[in-house]
Amino acid sequence: MRNKLKHHENSSPIICDLSNGLNAAQVEERIDQGLTNKVAKTVTKSYFRIFFDNIFSFFNILLMGICIFMVTAGAGPGDFMFAYLLIINITLGIIQDIRARQKSDKLKVISYPSVLVLRDGEEKNIPANELVLSDLYILKNGNQIVADGTVLEGEIEVNESLITGESTNVLKKVGDSIFSGSYVTSGTAKIRTDKVGKTNYAQTLQSKAKRFKRPKSEILSTINKAFRLIGIVVIILGVAMLITYASNGQFAEDYNKTVLKFSSSLVSMMPIGMYLLTSMTLAVGVIRLAKHRMLVQELYCIETLARVDVLCLDKTGTITDGSMSLHGITPIGVADKKDIENIILSLVSATQDENPTAKALREGFKDAILLKSTSSLAFNSDRKYSAVMLNDGRCFALGAREFLPHKEQDVDRICKEYERQGYRVLILGSSKKAFLQTDKMPSVSVIAVIALADHIKEDAAENIAWFKANGVAIKIISGDNPISVAEIASRVGVENAEMYVSLEGMSLEAVKEIANKYTVFGRVSPEQKEVIIRALQEAKHTVAMTGDGVNDILALKIADCSIAMAQGSDAAKAVSHLVSMDSNFSALPNVVAEGRRVINNLQRTCSIFLIKTIFAMIITIIFLVASWISSKETYPFVQNNMYIWELLAIGFASFFLSLQPNNERIKNSFVSNVLVRSLPGGIVQAFFTMSFLTISAIFPNFLSHEGAVSMAMITLTVVSFATLIFISKPFDIYRIVLASVIGVLIVGFFTIDYFFLYSSGSGVSFFKINYSEINTNNWWLLIAIIVLAVVTYVFVNRLAVYLQNKHNKKVESL
Repeated sequence: MRNKLKHHENSSPIICDLSNGLNAAQVEERIDQGLTNKVAKTVTKSYFRIFFDNIFSFFNILLMGICIFMVTAGAGPGDFMFAYLLIINITLGIIQDIRARQKSDKLKVISYPSVLVLRDGEEKNIPANELVLSDLYILKNGNQIVADGTVLEGEIEVNESLITGESTNVLKKVGDSIFSGSYVTSGTAKIRTDKVGKTNYAQTLQSKAKRFKRPKSEILSTINKAFRLIGIVVIILGVAMLITYASNGQFAEDYNKTVLKFSSSLVSMMPIGMYLLTSMTLAVGVIRLAKHRMLVQELYCIETLARVDVLCLDKTGTITDGSMSLHGITPIGVADKKDIENIILSLVSATQDENPTAKALREGFKDAILLKSTSSLAFNSDRKYSAVMLNDGRCFALGAREFLPHKEQDVDRICKEYERQGYRVLILGSSKKAFLQTDKMPSVSVIAVIALADHIKEDAAENIAWFKANGVAIKIISGDNPISVAEIASRVGVENAEMYVSLEGMSLEAVKEIANKYTVFGRVSPEQKEVIIRALQEAKHTVAMTGDGVNDILALKIADCSIAMAQGSDAAKAVSHLVSMDSNFSALPNVVAEGRRVINNLQRTCSIFLIKTIFAMIITIIFLVASWISSKETYPFVQNNMYIWELLAIGFASFFLSLQPNNERIKNSFVSNVLVRSLPGGIVQAFFTMSFLTISAIFPNFLSHEGAVSMAMITLTVVSFATLIFISKPFDIYRIVLASVIGVLIVGFFTIDYFFLYSSGSGVSFFKINYSEINTNNWWLLIAIIVLAVVTYVFVNRLAVYLQNKHNKKVESL
């Protein structure tokens, strides 16, 4: 694969001074020529796409056509309430999408990859898209390579897995080419920029891609399938009604009335606002996460957050803050402590490592004497050690004891004692044999044991307790010694922290076998991290992974939800769904809680919308068939009949339910949770509506058709309120207040409609309800059927939930 990584033709780079880089005039000339690293890419929805998606959806276009049809029938302003609601929904959707875009773009500016460039003899950080052809930029461990180039000074190890699929590190020396899309795992080098913008290798690969592929999203998939199915049904039934009513002469007999009923049927079958509300709810989620300084790079990852039941953490940056301090040094044998300090300072200075360990050692031995070296070997996550060869011919290696071959048993005893106390332990060994990066590490003579102390975050225990209380298991995956990691994990309350294992030298097959048995994994390689994540996923867990280093990238790429820290490597941020702009682990509980709020509330609100859709489809089909038998039979309702139901129990309720905090753990699939709430409601409401209409057909002297329609509408409204009560469980203060307000509004709307409209003398009800047909002879029928409908609804819903739970237990047992 790597043989294919060859530069393509482009304008030749100019020769640049290794000490000074390009000067201002040269940079300006390149900018004028358009030779910058800018690449046209859309990181968020464009404003055009926001307006287009919110206005010209399938149902919106269909509703606009219905509006035109109704205008031809002379419909009055009160008949177009659904159109007013449509305009409000579209407006709110546009506003929320724009707010989400602005919040996201603002954070993206902060997190946009930067590069350390040398210009006019000065090093300075600039945005990666401001890099110009022939710029001299500096790469260090953890940097993502943002432009193709050539190594002019220094040596680095590069992981090209993001573009080749092979995770082995590749040594890049002076004269070697590097490619955008890969990242540095160790070392430091000066790079001449040979390709910029669209001519970069990674961009040429991307331009060959046929289409962008979204990550799997159950919500997106379910809603799209539901809309396609509903759309097909609406079109088929609409065409069938048009043909039937036209052939029966109903349009000719009473065009206006027939059009209004036909339109009401179609509008009732369409879940107006459900798609918009879904987008709005996700957009609100993005905005809320932005307030917690979390950048959402993939909108539908919020859905995954709700289902996370295992969170994989690296100790550093989550439990500890990443800073370290020197705890102590224990010389071994006759080694001189002062000489040891000089060697350590010289080693970390020669390798130019910038990891927390190297920084702590520089600070701890800052008063030591710097010795000259001839060559060095930077630390990386595969080797777990760094090395230096001094001018006097001595060669030293510093790293984990498990990765530096030695024979001193006392060293292991000292190291284990430190590890049991939670310290990170390194050994310093000397070798008589000089070694290069391509050589196998020779056995060393240990001359010192160094103990470093991690600083535990003050809120770590509180955050771990939150996840435990909310059903999220914690797994610690670290490159450090498992004994010391387990001790620190135990201090902050990680459950089963005593169940730890070292993966040093363990095969990937063996790692897969034990991945679900342990809590703390130490000495983990990047490939082993990936295997752990896969094994947890195969055990039906939804896994979130946090990381900040290049050694986390393989695991971050396959995790169901990946969260990178802004202070971490550019490469880790590039492959993650979320980026913590403050590198703050304490924001993660808010992240998971926000995901649960979004999904739980969407399940409730989608259920409310679909109840009316199911009801309207059943009634439409029944009366379509009836119209084939009798030409006088038409859909019995007009749009005004539905307004209380649509305004309060659907629109008002769903909007405010979608905003409420909701930390309940997600169970079952999105589609089953929605259907178990909506299907029984739609069927029950259709059944009792037909009961009224059937009674009026059999006993017209007892109950007229208009009276049956009026009673059905009142019953639907009451049952819809019961639906809201059922869907809102379990209750809290917010939901109690919401249900109470809606109940009061329902009573208030009917009261106003009767006393101020219908009884005013005009005999006209805004909701087109004929109250005079509900008299002393049949009012008891209304009450009896309302009570029976509510009881039946509650029973059927509980039965549906029981059957769902029983089915899930059966599946889990298998």
